[in-house]
Amino acid sequence: MDQPLLSDELRAEIQALIGRYPEGRGRSAILPALYAIQREHGHASVEAQNELAAILGLEPSEVGAVVSFYHMIHQEPKGDYLLQVCTNVPCMLRGSSACMHHLEETLGVGHGDTTDDGVFTLEHMECLGSCATAPMVAATRKASGEIRYFEELETPEDIDAVLGMLRKDEGFDTLERWTPGRDSERTGRGAGPYTVAGMENPYLTRRVGRPDSHTIEEYEADAGEAGYATARRIIASGSPTPDELVEQVKASGLKGRGGAGFPTGVKWGFLAPNAFPRYLVVNADESEPGTFKDRCIMEYDPHQLIESIIITAYAVQAERAYIYIRGEYYFAWQRLEAAIAEARAKGYLGKDMFGTDFGLDIVVHRGAGAYICGEESALLSSLEGYRGFPRSRPPFPAVAGLYAKPTIINNVESVCNVLHIARIGSDAYRTMGTEASPGMRIFCLSGNVKRPGLYELPQGTPLSTLIHEHGGGPEKDGKGIRAVIPGGLSMQLFSPDQLDTGLDQESIAAAGSNLGSAGIIVMDEDARMVEVGLRTVSFFREESCGKCTPCREGTVWMEDILMRIQAGRGRELDLKLLDFIADNIAGKSFCPFGFAAVWGLQSNMAKFGDEWREHIAAPNPGNQTPHPPVRRHPPPPPTRGTEPPTLPVRPIYRPDADIGSGISDIRLEPVGDAPLVRDTVVDLD
Repeated sequence: MDQPLLSDELRAEIQALIGRYPEGRGRSAILPALYAIQREHGHASVEAQNELAAILGLEPSEVGAVVSFYHMIHQEPKGDYLLQVCTNVPCMLRGSSACMHHLEETLGVGHGDTTDDGVFTLEHMECLGSCATAPMVAATRKASGEIRYFEELETPEDIDAVLGMLRKDEGFDTLERWTPGRDSERTGRGAGPYTVAGMENPYLTRRVGRPDSHTIEEYEADAGEAGYATARRIIASGSPTPDELVEQVKASGLKGRGGAGFPTGVKWGFLAPNAFPRYLVVNADESEPGTFKDRCIMEYDPHQLIESIIITAYAVQAERAYIYIRGEYYFAWQRLEAAIAEARAKGYLGKDMFGTDFGLDIVVHRGAGAYICGEESALLSSLEGYRGFPRSRPPFPAVAGLYAKPTIINNVESVCNVLHIARIGSDAYRTMGTEASPGMRIFCLSGNVKRPGLYELPQGTPLSTLIHEHGGGPEKDGKGIRAVIPGGLSMQLFSPDQLDTGLDQESIAAAGSNLGSAGIIVMDEDARMVEVGLRTVSFFREESCGKCTPCREGTVWMEDILMRIQAGRGRELDLKLLDFIADNIAGKSFCPFGFAAVWGLQSNMAKFGDEWREHIAAPNPGNQTPHPPVRRHPPPPPTRGTEPPTLPVRPIYRPDADIGSGISDIRLEPVGDAPLVRDTVVDLD
C-alpha cells in the first residue's frame, strides 16, 4: 500500500481546522486545509487533493474544482520565493511596468517563469491592496507560506535591495510591509503604516501610527475610548437591547462602506424573525483596485474591529462571526488571529461574556485570490467550501445566507462605524457628513498625486479638497489632472470639470458615477486613456468567475479588440463594436459584475473619444507598447494569411474555436440583433 502523502501531523491540523466550523460543515475547511498542504509541500498536488477529499468525505473532483478556481492555490511547484508585481491601473500609473521589466531583466525570466536556480518565480498580479504605495512586489516564501509586501520600489536599486535581502533570507524577519525609505541600512525592518491623515479628530484611524497600536494593552489603555468599554457597557447592562441598537443604527443613517452603499440598519432589519442560529460575516475581501482602507484597520487597529464585531453580533443576535479576509492580506490575517487570541484570553470572546449568557466566537477565514468573492453571495459560496459563484437572490442572506441560515454581511469599515455610533450616539454621528450620507469615511487616494494614502473625512468633502489639500495635488508639477475614478476601478470616470463634486453617495451618483468603495484613482495628463481602458478590461476579464456567458465571453472579446487597438491595428468602427459588446454585458449577468466590467470603459470612451480616435488614426500610437496583460487561456490562433483579426462571433469554448468564422469585414455595422451570440453569419445590413 502506498505511503500517504499527508503526514499524521498535517492530518491532525486539518481536523482542527474542520473543528472551527459548525458540525457537518467541514467542507468550509477546504481552503484552510489547502493552505496547510501548500505550506508543507510547496504546492497542492493532485495526490494531496485526493487525500484531502477523503478526509472531508468529498469526491476528488469537488476539491479539484475549488483548487482550479483560486489563483493562490498552486498545483505545480513554484520557486523558493514567488514574486508578484501589482500592475493594475493605480500601480501602472506609478511605474509598475518599469518594476516588472527590471525584475524580468535581472532574473532572466518572464511572467510565470522560475529562475534556473529555483529561487524566484515571477508573476504580475491584478491587485494586491497596495495602491498608495506602488510600485510594489508581494513575496511569498514557499517554506512557510508567509507573504510580505515590499513597497515604494521606485528605482532599480530599490528592487535590487529586495532581491538581495531575499537571497540572504533576511526579508522575512517580520511580515510588516517594507519600504526603502524607512530602512536605509537594508535590514528588512518593518515600515509601519502608510500615509493616514484627514480630519482633525478622526474616529476610525485615530490609533493608527501609535506604537503597538495592534495590541490589546494599547487598545485598553486608550484614554479616549477605553478599549472594549463600549461593548462591556452594552452587553453587561443589556441597554440598549438588540432591537434598540438596530434602531439606533438605522437612525444614524449609516450606509455600507463596501461598495453598494445600502443602509446598514435596514439590512439588519431584514433578518428572519425567531430564526436561529444566525451568523455575522465581515467582508474583508478588499479586492477592488484603488481600495486599501480595511487592510490598514486590520493591520494596525484589529481590536477596534473585534469590539465592533461584538457589538454588531449582539445587535443581530449572532453567536458566531466569520471574517472573510482576502488571501493576499497575510500580515493582516496574522494580526487578526493574534488580536482574537488576546481578546479571548481576556474573556472578551467565548461563552458568558462580561458576566452574561451572551457568547461569541470569531473565525478568520482566508480567501485565496478571487475578486468575485467580494460580492456577498459569492463570498458565502466560498466560505462554505465551494467555488466563489454568486447566488440567485431572493432569498437574500438575511433570510437564508451562510449554511442557509439568517446571515448579516457587512464590510470592515461599516462594522467599525457601528462601534462609534454606539459610543457617541446617532445624533452626534449625524453631525458629520451630509443629511443623506451622514458620518465619516476613509477615502483611499492613489494614482498621480503627491501624497497618496488614506484620508478620514466627513462625507460630502469636495473631491478637489481631497486631491489638492490632502493629497498635495498632481504628482508632477506643471501637470494637470486628466481623469479621476471616484469609487474604485469599476466605477465611471470623472473629467476635470467634475472635481468639485462632493464625496458622498448622492452627489457622485448625480454626477454620473458611484462612490463605491471610496477608492479615488487620479490620472494626470500623461495618462494614456486607451491603455487605461485596456488594463481595466483586462482586470475584469481575468476576474470573471465564468458562471455567466456575457461576462465570461464578452470581456475576452473586448480585451482582444482593445489589444488590437493598443497595438496600432484598430479601426474607428471598433469603438462602436466595443460599445455594442459592453451594452450586451451590462446588467446581463447573474451579479453586478456585468456593470462593473464595462462602466469604466464606457465612460472612458465617452469622455475621451477624441483621444481614442487619434490613437486609432496614428500610424504608431504612443510609440510604445505596454506590458501585455495576462491571459488565462492561450491566445487565439493567428488568422489565415494576412487577413485582419477575425471578428469573434462564437464563444471561445466551442470545440471548433480554432476555425475562423469567415467574418473579417470590419465594415459590418453592429446593428440589430447581436451577432455575437449566433453560430452563423448574421446579415447586418
